[in-house]
Amino acid sequence: MSEDLTKDLPSSAGEKLTQILSTVQRLDSTVERLDSRLGSLEQKVEERLYDTRPIWEKVNTDIAELQAGQHRLTEGQQRLTEGQQRLTEGQQRLEEGQQRLEEGLEFFRGESRDVRTLLRDIFRRLSIFNDTLVTMQADYRDIYDRVREIERQR
Repeated sequence: MSEDLTKDLPSSAGEKLTQILSTVQRLDSTVERLDSRLGSLEQKVEERLYDTRPIWEKVNTDIAELQAGQHRLTEGQQRLTEGQQRLTEGQQRLEEGQQRLEEGLEFFRGESRDVRTLLRDIFRRLSIFNDTLVTMQADYRDIYDRVREIERQR
């Protein structure tokens, strides 16, 4: 359409007018065809929109649900991370407590050895005391028997 159509016009006014009219009519028919094509295209688009609108609505709904699910997963992952951190701290405290218990157990093992040694000494002394007491009792009986014998002889 960029070319100059007036160069090709005939020299007489009637012919010029006829040619202009035929050109306008061709342009009019071209515009009508374009309008018709545009209308059918709009109709197809409208039909496709009618067909695809529920799909797009479902896609939008699904995307919203996926985003909500992703948000819940992120929150759950954050809670799991916090729980894991608390478990790690608890495990560390348990290990420290276990270390203290092992140190206390070692202390009590040493004390137990000392107590056993002390008990062995006490039992040895009690045994010596018991032997001494038995000896004294035997001596007492001997003395008692001698005194009675002396008293009978008088």
